[in-house]
This record gives sequence, C-alpha cells and structure tokens, in this order.
Amino acid sequence: MIAYNYEEIWDKFTSTYKTILNSDLFFYSYILKSKLLFIQNDTITIYCPNTFIQRFYNERYDVVSSVYAEILGRECALNFTTEMLEEPEEEEDLIFGDSSSDSKSAPSGFVSNLNPRLTFENFVVGDNNRHAYSIAKQISLNPGTVFNPVFIYGNSGLGKTHILHAVGNEIMRIDPSKKVLYVPTETFTNEFIYSLQYNKTEAFKNKYRSVDVLLIDDIQFISRKEGTQEEFFNTFNELYLKDKQIMIACDRKISDIKDLADRLKTRFENGIIADITVPGYEERVAIMLKKTENLSMELPRDVIDSIAQSDINNVREIEGILNQFLLMTSHGQKITMDEAKLALKHLNITEVKEVNTELILNVVSRYFKVGVEDILSKNRSKQIVLARHIAMYFCREKLGYSYTRIADEFGGMDHTSVSDGCKNMQIRYLKDEDVKDYIDEIKRMIG
Repeated sequence: MIAYNYEEIWDKFTSTYKTILNSDLFFYSYILKSKLLFIQNDTITIYCPNTFIQRFYNERYDVVSSVYAEILGRECALNFTTEMLEEPEEEEDLIFGDSSSDSKSAPSGFVSNLNPRLTFENFVVGDNNRHAYSIAKQISLNPGTVFNPVFIYGNSGLGKTHILHAVGNEIMRIDPSKKVLYVPTETFTNEFIYSLQYNKTEAFKNKYRSVDVLLIDDIQFISRKEGTQEEFFNTFNELYLKDKQIMIACDRKISDIKDLADRLKTRFENGIIADITVPGYEERVAIMLKKTENLSMELPRDVIDSIAQSDINNVREIEGILNQFLLMTSHGQKITMDEAKLALKHLNITEVKEVNTELILNVVSRYFKVGVEDILSKNRSKQIVLARHIAMYFCREKLGYSYTRIADEFGGMDHTSVSDGCKNMQIRYLKDEDVKDYIDEIKRMIG
C-alpha cells in the first residue's frame, strides 16, 4: 500500500484549484469546507459536508480529476461522499464496496451517501411541496409497497434532493438493516464508465442491484447517454421486480427529458408523479427562519422580510444569500438592509415592491428562457408566442389591464390579438395540463 501525505496533497489541490475556480465565494464556502479523506485502489475519497457541495464537485468531475492526476502523476477515480468515512484497514473497492452480504445489518463496505442533516424534521412544508412531501413520508414507512416508482420533478433548487435524503434517512432510522443508496445520475454514469474501464462491471451491478432503496437525483443528466440508459433500465427492472423502492428526482417533466428511451419514459410514467413548485412568500420566510436557526445565525426580521419579498425562485438562491451572510458574520460584519440588497444584486435577484408589466415580463422571460425583447417582438416561434400570451394573460388577470392598455404595454400590438391571446390562455388553462402547470408556477413566482 502506498503511503500518502493527505495534507500535502490537499494543500496542492486547493492552491491549484483556487486559481482555476477563480471565485473566492465558492472556494471558501465549498472547497475549504470539504476534505480529502483517503486514497485507495486508485480512488480518491473526498468528504463533502452537504449535498450541494457534493453536486458542485460532481458537476466539475473532469476538471477536479485532472488536477489530482497532475498532483499524483496518474489518473484516479473520485468518490464524493457526505459521510465522514474512516480509512479501511484493508484495501477494498471504495466505489463498489462489498455488496454480497445478506446479514441483517448493512455491510461495512456499503456507503449510503445520505446526508444525515437532511431530514423530514428540517424540511419546510408548504403548498408548493405538500403533495411530494406526503408521498415521501408514506414510502419511508413502507418502502417498495405503497408507491413505486416515485418521480418528483421541479425546477432546480426547490428541495427535491432534500426529500430524497429525508426518505433515505427515515427508512434507515426505522430499519438500519436496509441498504439505502442515494446517488446523483452523474455519479452513476461516472461509476459505470469506471467499471467498464477497469473491468468491474459485475461489482457495479452488484452495488446497484442489491439495494433495498435506490434514490436517483438529477435523472435529466441521463439524456443522450445510451449506455448509461441501458444499464439504468436493467437496474430499474431488477429492483422493481424485487419490490425494492425506487425514487427519482428531475428538474423537468418526464416528457421534457431529451433523448430519453421510450421504455424508460414508460417505466417512470407508470409510477407516482409529484411536482414541487416555487415557494411563496410565507414558505420563503419559514425556510429562512429554519435555515438561519440551523446555522446559528440571527438575521433582522426586516432583512428576512425583504429577501422573502424579492424575485427569488428557489431554496438554493436563499442558501446562496445565507452563505454570503455567514461568511460576512464570521468576519464580524453585521447584516443590514444594505447588505441584503447587495446580496440580492450579487445573485441577480430583483427586489420586488409591486407587481407591474415589467415584473411579469421578467418572470415569464426567466421561466421560458427567452428574452423580454423576444416576447415584445413579432417573433412567431411556438415557445415565444406561448410566453407572450401568458405574459398578456397575467397583465389582464393580475393587473386588470384593458386589452388596449396591454397592447400599448407590449409595443403597440393590435388589441384584438391581445384579446385572442388572453382568451386562448383561459381556455388552455382548463384543458391543457402543461399550460396549467406553466401558469400556476409563474403565478407563484410573481407572488
């Protein structure tokens, strides 16, 4: 076994990666909070204190891997874990572990990847996530028997990952012998590639097909990866036929995952589907109060109220603001309204004082990922026409504007076209589930 100086390797990595990353905020909030645990069997195991940092590393897998390759002089696999693991006394496969045990307790080589801090107790329940929360609670009590599979979708940063970990932690609290595995899809893909590269496909299959509960995050990243889709399909089938619980999270609807094999779509659609939408004002306040409590950080109520009323779209944006505040308070700074405004500006979040045409256009623009100038133009592409009609609809329904005024606000359009567009949205809201979802979520984003 090679003797490594982990502290020296970590120092070299951080100094090199700091230059590549070029962001003091991410470096101090993410990189320096993680730790190199150990290296065995050409696998580097790195501790991440939460799933956000784990996701951060997984999204930069290739770059991080190349930095370590330069330091060590050879290629190594990376294993990012939220558990503070001890270095095994004997060499074993740290990615695939020992999956052959049939004992009443999970085998010692098995790593669940669960973050113990993400539980139902610290998950803030509101109208935006109540359905998904209810389903999650039920399957945690009866995994594999009540709802299976479960597919949860919603925009990034709304709490899908928290729910996955909460389910896993609750199942293991009730029955520690259960083998529960949380894994981002990118990690599944990276480990599949590693298994092919080093002839460990059987170990890979044993790891994923021997679990009692499989929690897969960010399944949208399986798009266009035919080999990964094939392997995941076979894994899914084997677990499903054994009544093992499968729970999947995605940032979009099943139908919106590009180049997803039809047979996988069918498997997902045959299960229970729940969405998580943007939190409203009350939920934002509750989330901030809960998270500041967990961070042992006090914020003035007017600061919390100001941020909760801003054009904020997800929990991750709230956490980004709180991370900035935490860094500031660690240096003795007090958080004021001016600091809150700077934090919002840093994340390109608009302070919201009143609902007007400009706000509606900005929210619709962000939601559909099209420019405001496109919405106001005469562009007739399907996506832009839909965004334009929904923006008009909200000017009518939310602001009570006349068709003539909306026509003026939208650059001098014909008021008959505005009338037709608004009425079309009213009809489609009642008959088209997709349009209903769009309007409901944008309504919540507008506030």
